[in-house]
Amino acid sequence: MERNHDMVYVCYDNGAYMNTGIQRSSATPMYADTTTTPVGSESDGKAQNRKDLTQVIAAHNIPYVAQTTFVQNFKDLHTKAEKAIYTEGAAFLNVMAPCPRGWRYNTPDILEICQLAVDTCFWPLFEVIDGEWIVNYVPKKKLPIEDFLRPQRRFKHLFKPGKEELIARIQAEVDRKWEELLAKAK
Repeated sequence: MERNHDMVYVCYDNGAYMNTGIQRSSATPMYADTTTTPVGSESDGKAQNRKDLTQVIAAHNIPYVAQTTFVQNFKDLHTKAEKAIYTEGAAFLNVMAPCPRGWRYNTPDILEICQLAVDTCFWPLFEVIDGEWIVNYVPKKKLPIEDFLRPQRRFKHLFKPGKEELIARIQAEVDRKWEELLAKAK
């Protein structure tokens, strides 16, 4: 008799190796200031885009894959966690978990940071159920990426004169990834 092994993997994605001193990781966003990619006259922070772990896992045909964060009174997180738990086979949840120390924002602003991530489409809310892509939230008015970056002091160097092109590159990547996601969900 074969036994089904169900397992839910949950990644609390804080965009760096926070427990070892805010070191850059594959998940660190482009131009973020970390202890291993410091900003200054020699560097604008991490030079590469962040690895999209949710899409990487989805490409492996896992029965349930979802991306969420702390928004909507945790409704999206709760709904997706429940789906993951009751999915037959493996499931994966990627939860954006902002780190106040590493992202250098005011701790009480965590829910605002999460909402800005979804409203700028930096961190879209979506799920992939048996290969079917579903976008769970489309902002009524998609906000510019600056709105998400500005409250985080890890990006403060981007708001100095002459750095506008760096923000434009981040916006272009966010827009590209968003359009790609919408196309997959059609």
